[in-house]
Amino acid sequence: MTRFARHLEHHTIVNPFPGIVKLETALGHRIKTRIGSNESLPDPVSPLAGELGKALAEMARLYPDPYAHALRERAAKLNGVSPTEILFDTGADSLILLALRLTCNPGDAVVTTAGTYPTFRYFAEGVGARVLEVPYCQRGQHMQPDLARLAEVARAEHASVLYLANPDNPTGHYWQAEDIRTLRAALPPHTLLLLDEAYVDFCTDAADAPPTGILPHTLRLRTLSKAYALAGLRVGYAIASADIIAKADQIRPQYALSSIAQAAAQIVLDDPDYSRKLVAQTITLRHHLSHALYDQGLTPLPSHTNFVCVAYPDALQAEAIQRHLLQCGIAIHRPQHPAVRHMLRITAHPQATSARVLAALAGQLD
Repeated sequence: MTRFARHLEHHTIVNPFPGIVKLETALGHRIKTRIGSNESLPDPVSPLAGELGKALAEMARLYPDPYAHALRERAAKLNGVSPTEILFDTGADSLILLALRLTCNPGDAVVTTAGTYPTFRYFAEGVGARVLEVPYCQRGQHMQPDLARLAEVARAEHASVLYLANPDNPTGHYWQAEDIRTLRAALPPHTLLLLDEAYVDFCTDAADAPPTGILPHTLRLRTLSKAYALAGLRVGYAIASADIIAKADQIRPQYALSSIAQAAAQIVLDDPDYSRKLVAQTITLRHHLSHALYDQGLTPLPSHTNFVCVAYPDALQAEAIQRHLLQCGIAIHRPQHPAVRHMLRITAHPQATSARVLAALAGQLD
């Protein structure tokens, strides 16, 4: 039985503006004239048309489909689930907040890894949750979330949510499907497993295939920012059981995902070769970057993402390198959580392997 926040448990919230697509479905025919939504007049001299084209200007003028029906159908087919088990929103970040709003009452415990993707804590604090952090564990070169300890804390604290980024950000570590199923089985039935799979498109080996279908009381997050190059348009989706999706739809902002973003997402999803080539090129660059870092005497953490992370002896050294690169006009990421301030995260990009960047990463700051 899915557990929602107390104010949602026995209350159905009805969207007052369900959109044209849902209306057409209910009527069984197309709406040809839109004079009920108070949209602007078509304007042939719109500055958008001159700069970006008439089609984009027209999409900008009209309200989008609040439920992104066309995208749900595509994502459902891609993941072997039903469209009723898919929900689109403005990126994985918005879906994290939605999951917390869906399940948490003020004071509820939520569990995460100390130093993992910080947006989870940022939103969890905003909804009044009590954030409990479990340290990473070290296994050889791997710095990985401690699944057993995460589950133990979730059980002890009757947690509403356990957040796991898989692959992890910033370490790049990846747990295989059987590990995720074991984690889910170890959690209390009422604890939502919020499984952030933003980088899972880069797990291309057969052994690294993510779990298939719907996991019990689990909300899985995907994004089109990384493997489809739509970061600026903010498109992401969730995979979960139909009851979770239906309740989430009741509290989700109706028109957040723009018509332009939906159209762009449809285009890239309809061209699977595009994403496959982009992912393959990224993985090649990631391998090249890792080998280049090894050649500089550094030991990058193994990664299943589009970035490589280097752990330095202390935070001061990592900060000095980051500051030096920033002074050169080069931005790399140093996490702010005390547990991972000694790390630098470098995106797999052709410029990441320039002599200047590699020398700085190796501590040559002259």
